[in-house]
Amino acid sequence: MTFVNNNGKVPYIMVAGADHVSGEMPIAAAEQIYNEGAKRASNRFPGYPVCVDGKYFFATVKTSSRKKKTDDE
Repeated sequence: MTFVNNNGKVPYIMVAGADHVSGEMPIAAAEQIYNEGAKRASNRFPGYPVCVDGKYFFATVKTSSRKKKTDDE
């Protein structure tokens, strides 16, 4: 999993009661929250597919799990 990197900061959405707040935090802080928290996939906020502790939603870089087909195949 790779976070979106905007000049050393990661976009996130945080649930705050019935509301939610968006912002950016340093990559080191996002990694610490991610490493220490309970992770799950989420589609609650488009573009923020990773949820940690049911509170933080992080933007991640999409990676293709499909193998590209070559002309030889």
